[in-house]
Amino acid sequence: MHNEISVMLLGYLLATSAALFTIHVLLSRYGGQLWRMLPPQVLLVRLVLTFNLAVLAGAWLIARHEVREAAQIMYMLVFSFLVFNGIAYAYFHFFNMSETARRIRMLLQIRQAGPTGLRVQELECQYSQKDMIEARLDRLVSMNQLSLAPDGRYRVAGNALLWAGRIMGLWRRLVLRRVLKDLQ
Repeated sequence: MHNEISVMLLGYLLATSAALFTIHVLLSRYGGQLWRMLPPQVLLVRLVLTFNLAVLAGAWLIARHEVREAAQIMYMLVFSFLVFNGIAYAYFHFFNMSETARRIRMLLQIRQAGPTGLRVQELECQYSQKDMIEARLDRLVSMNQLSLAPDGRYRVAGNALLWAGRIMGLWRRLVLRRVLKDLQ
């Protein structure tokens, strides 16, 4: 009976996480036309879902190799699922922030301007409200969350982001309620 932590499993989870990052970067930046047509965020979600199969299969094989009991195998599978998806979740938000956050782009542009810097007017020319709204709408259309009707109106087409928003709102209310209760 093994009660110690599986070093092999931890190494495997780190390796699969590193492989996820590497493959995502390579496909989204240097992949063929098929991969570059997908928004990089959608590509990442698909890769995470695919990698989950490899993570669970690998965890099961490691548990079998270490001759673990049935309960320990289940714990290793749950642990692997939670750790890998936690890392993937953090990477998704880190990547998404670097791809889409205006403040990151502004910092880079100001740094590239050198010691002379940039004036507010120069940034305003590059970041018009109309362009920002259009970029977000285009992104939602490419992710199949909105559809553009022939009359020029946008309509909700997908529920994934709406459900994610509802779940996060529910989570926030539950956590906030608990925090407020703990403070009293």
